[in-house]
Amino acid sequence: MRPRLVLLVLVNVLTLLAFLAWRERYLTKESLLQMMDERLKAVFSPDREVSTAADAVPSNFTGRASFASMICMEGDFIPVRTLVHSLQQTATNADIVVVVMIPLDDEKRDQLTKLGAKLVDTEPIKVEIDESQTSAAEKQLEKEATDKDKSEDPKRRRMCRSNAIQAWRLTQWDRVLYMHPEMLAVGNIDDVFQEPPFTATLELGGIVDDSIMLVEPNMDIYSELKRAMVKAEHLPHDVGFLNYFFKDIHPLNPVYNVKATYQTLDYSRYVFGNARVFNYEGTMKPWNFWHQGPKNWRQSFHEDMIYQWRKAEYSAREKLGMDKDLLEWRPKRGSKEVCEDYLAKKLDIPEKIMDKYSVLLATHSLRRQATLPFVIKQFLMSPKVDKIFVIWHDKNQPVSKNIRDLVNEAQGSVIILNQTVDSLNNRFNPVKELRTAAVLISDDDVWTPIDDIDMAFESWQRQPDSLVGFAPRVDCYDPSSETIKYCWPFRMKPPRYSIMLTKLMFMDSNFLFLWRCGLPDNILKYVDDLVNCEDIAMNFLISGVTNRPPFHIMSEEVYDFGLDGGISSNPAHFKVRGKCVQEITDLFGRNTLLSVQGSVHRYSETDFKSTTWEDFLNVLKEKEAYGEQLEVVDVMSPEDIVQNDI
Repeated sequence: MRPRLVLLVLVNVLTLLAFLAWRERYLTKESLLQMMDERLKAVFSPDREVSTAADAVPSNFTGRASFASMICMEGDFIPVRTLVHSLQQTATNADIVVVVMIPLDDEKRDQLTKLGAKLVDTEPIKVEIDESQTSAAEKQLEKEATDKDKSEDPKRRRMCRSNAIQAWRLTQWDRVLYMHPEMLAVGNIDDVFQEPPFTATLELGGIVDDSIMLVEPNMDIYSELKRAMVKAEHLPHDVGFLNYFFKDIHPLNPVYNVKATYQTLDYSRYVFGNARVFNYEGTMKPWNFWHQGPKNWRQSFHEDMIYQWRKAEYSAREKLGMDKDLLEWRPKRGSKEVCEDYLAKKLDIPEKIMDKYSVLLATHSLRRQATLPFVIKQFLMSPKVDKIFVIWHDKNQPVSKNIRDLVNEAQGSVIILNQTVDSLNNRFNPVKELRTAAVLISDDDVWTPIDDIDMAFESWQRQPDSLVGFAPRVDCYDPSSETIKYCWPFRMKPPRYSIMLTKLMFMDSNFLFLWRCGLPDNILKYVDDLVNCEDIAMNFLISGVTNRPPFHIMSEEVYDFGLDGGISSNPAHFKVRGKCVQEITDLFGRNTLLSVQGSVHRYSETDFKSTTWEDFLNVLKEKEAYGEQLEVVDVMSPEDIVQNDI
């Protein structure tokens, strides 16, 4: 008995000594939280101003400094290329290194070099991922991402995340500021090099967020980190892993690591107002959101973050001599003026109105000015309408007197939006005066009872991720040409639809911004050149982001009185739109459309018919679709069933 007691005491003593040694070497969670709390109090003090590179506090560091990011997956190239260009645009004095871990062709290498990057080739550290450490929610998100993009490998992505420790290998430089591939510099951040290594932003609970971290390269530290990571001695991923290795962690101001999810925080105005670096990891990606939208897409995108990345990407492409067909189009018909005016003047409201909707009413033809007041007054009848915005496409045609009089009578409920260019893209421009979550896109030549429109709004409120409207169409596959076509729903067996026309269509107003300021210009130019198919492309966008099909509202009265001169009156219209579906699929990278069969209509009493079994069978025999069911009845009669039960 005594030897066992002695052994137990010895084990306890050794455990205590090991704990004391660990406590001496590594930072405890309590001390980290205390340090973080003190730092955040200083960071978010109302009197504190964020320094710029010009007025940064001088330090003794005068060595070689470098930014570093990595290309570990094929999907990293475009965001890294844009990150490199954004850093160069800030007039940085530091080098920019890209650690390349996959085969990269000469054209892509040349692009990165032209933008000012130095390439370092290496093999990735292969880490065995412990699936037991991955929650069911994480696995579900990974499955959804893989379903949307077959090239996305969740395990590879997690393995790549662990390779952030490659920054410690870059011993050619004295200090390295590692930046995650999905980041963008929106201001000069050379002042971070004056911070003491190891510096990083901290997540809730004091956990190191390795998206951006200042390190002092050292092969001994790298070897120790690699050995521990490969053997999984601590954590399977390096988020939180680094807390175990560094006693002195210096928190970095969150403005150097701004994420879209920060919008919900109390200090969001400060963070976004002083942002130096945007981080798109785990949020809506500006480079592929139209077919990779996250499940919580509303919380994971920020308008300025989307636009700033898109603007930087255009600038990088122009510097590389790309997009020559768009260089002349962008200044005349592009989105810069529209988007920057909207971002500068949009309403500053905490939340959009949910129980009302806005109307975007597009008009162009002089012939419609006689009927336009009738359509406007129809919408003014609804108590659910907040404001009506009339998109006046023709810049050369002044607003007629009868329309001006109606605007004055409406006392602010009707607003004319004059356009500088005539483009179908205008009908999806973001509107700075818009206050509602829902927007009704409407033509000026369609009428349906206002009660039906309000019922459609109620349906949208229950499924705000879907397009909700009155005029469905469907995409269909043509095996003879091996292309996707544009078809009528009733010709499908069973009838189904995947597209909702913009004649009368409810959607989330966020998609106005995503259309004009988020989508690549080649999609907008396609609509401009064709003068058609903007509604099909919008369906691709919304289904791609939300992974939801449209929703049809059945109305007994829908009148289209624009068949005399409208775009759809052209005999070649249907054929053109058939070609559109395939070409838009190519532009978006995949067919994002989703089909559905159901519709919503006003309540009516269900006709329950009382009948005998024999009469019911006679009714079924008249319906060819139930042939297989009737075969079962022929095999076994009701008398047989009763006999078998006995």
